[in-house]
Amino acid sequence: MSLLPFLADRIREAGFSCLRCGSCCRETEPGSNLVMVGHEEISDIMEHTGLSFGEIAEPYPDRILEGDLDYTFGWVLRRTGDRCRFLDESSCQIYPVRPWICRTYPFVFDENGLTIHPCEGTGQNVGSGDAEKIAQDICRRYAYEQEQDEKIRAIVRSGTIPAGRPVVIDAEGIKDYHG
Repeated sequence: MSLLPFLADRIREAGFSCLRCGSCCRETEPGSNLVMVGHEEISDIMEHTGLSFGEIAEPYPDRILEGDLDYTFGWVLRRTGDRCRFLDESSCQIYPVRPWICRTYPFVFDENGLTIHPCEGTGQNVGSGDAEKIAQDICRRYAYEQEQDEKIRAIVRSGTIPAGRPVVIDAEGIKDYHG
């Protein structure tokens, strides 16, 4: 069975309809609302909102310290307190350009298969077209994340991580981190 029909069938079985309750945008346990974003996603949000890169994203919070190396991988959407900075009451201010992780939640596909996170929207009726669209987005997200990860691995393998200053390694390269 090919991947797209398999995913669509699993989505139909789980039943899912986004209730736009905003629960996934709030921190329910440490780090539960971290939204990893790539440069393309940040650029789309910048264009949609007029905000700067730094107003949208911050470095992934877990840092790796190895001798005099200090780095982290990638970016996350900024948060305000326990919620995504783009959550207004229970609606998303960037819904038309929301990142892949938001488009496909509560579903995650990786080398272990499809995982369905707890969500109030599961168990709802899902139309066949909606299941197909979510399945397509899951496949696109997986391809995007694989591409990003491979670029990051190539940078790390190059051995060019600078010593003595904190940096963020993303698919675009190595950036200094001042905060």
